Amino acid sequence: MRRIWVLTIAACVLGGLAAIGQNLIAGQDAGQAPPAPQQAQPRNRVDRELQTMTQNLNLTDDQQAKIRPLLQDQAKQLRELRADSTIPEADARAKAREIRQSTRKQIVQILTPEQREKFKEVRQERRSGQQAPPPQPTQPPPSQ
Repeated sequence: MRRIWVLTIAACVLGGLAAIGQNLIAGQDAGQAPPAPQQAQPRNRVDRELQTMTQNLNLTDDQQAKIRPLLQDQAKQLRELRADSTIPEADARAKAREIRQSTRKQIVQILTPEQREKFKEVRQERRSGQQAPPPQPTQPPPSQ
């Protein structure tokens, strides 16, 4: 009987410690609000790049559908290039540059004139080492 009582107490203590640990990890102790749910992060480079372009350039669904295969093809070509150990490093870099330029030219053809200008600005900011500003919301928040 005493053994059951000890096991019950031990289970309660462990359960309480687990609950406290979860609250500490989530930052909910001391009355803090629960953390905001994070936006799902894309799992691969193509999705991340397309998401960034969509946010920066406000791409339409149609534009995204046209750009995604271009980015996928670019990623495939770059993967194959990296896997080919017979190509000298300098040649591989030059070929990678060509692949990226070709993809960029194709993407620019899909963009509107305003998006092309923004695309150019974002590229220049990246090349100069600056972080692009966060995208501005395209629609005002609903009034309450």
